[in-house]
Amino acid sequence: MKVSESLIKLDILRNDTELEFSVVYGPPKIICENSNDNILLILDSSFNPPHWGHYTLIERAIQLYSQDSNVEVHVLLLLSIQNADKGEKPATFDKRIDMMHLLSQSLQDKFSNLTPTVAICKSARFVDKSNGVRKEMFTAGKIVYLLGFDTITRVLDPKYYLPQTLKEAMTEFMSQTEFFCLTRGEEGQNNSQDIAKQAKYVESISNGDCEPIIPRKWGSKIKIEVNENEYCSISSSSIRKDLICREYRAVEKKLPNRILEYIKISDEKAKSSIFI
Repeated sequence: MKVSESLIKLDILRNDTELEFSVVYGPPKIICENSNDNILLILDSSFNPPHWGHYTLIERAIQLYSQDSNVEVHVLLLLSIQNADKGEKPATFDKRIDMMHLLSQSLQDKFSNLTPTVAICKSARFVDKSNGVRKEMFTAGKIVYLLGFDTITRVLDPKYYLPQTLKEAMTEFMSQTEFFCLTRGEEGQNNSQDIAKQAKYVESISNGDCEPIIPRKWGSKIKIEVNENEYCSISSSSIRKDLICREYRAVEKKLPNRILEYIKISDEKAKSSIFI
């Protein structure tokens, strides 16, 4: 892996005032002859670090949307350098991009016909991120954002769109976008009741319980599946706490091995944890 490639792309994006989106690894543009036959699955995350929870979310989405043999599924791993809630903190963006690339390789181990794209953008809001993706990479076809349940509630939080209403800001975006979500739990807790409540979120929207803030027709654009595997409660912050102490064995089952090895090597070079 060319580690310098991440730094080069970051510098270009930061310094070019007109550039909003940049591909670092993978296919730079997806040409769709028939927009109905192409779906772009986007996992937008802080990837700090990428873990098996991220992998599971992508895996489940690929399995769902690949059921139609006429549909070609593409994957984009997207990192915003201007997150609405999270600024840059260890690990630095270039390290995260390198780890995203390694996550894409882990996906290719299982899905051999898949070549994920790794990209960065400046936009904090999903509606603005989609504009960059449409302009630079995926001009036609369906976009599906992959989210944990905690993120979908933030996406539909009106405070991020003021002074516009949520409906004003998101109507056009929702007309050509879907969300695929997995339920989320809290580490070390019995989450059965909360997960059952999360699973009914779409039903609540579709029944009009969230109007006038969230239009009921948006319920058809959101798919929520129950995540019952061991990664449903995985926490990036918890992983970072162990990695800061260089407790590698504590996270062996939470990270793909190639990502854990990258972290170990990077720590050794830095003589400290890259998450400090």
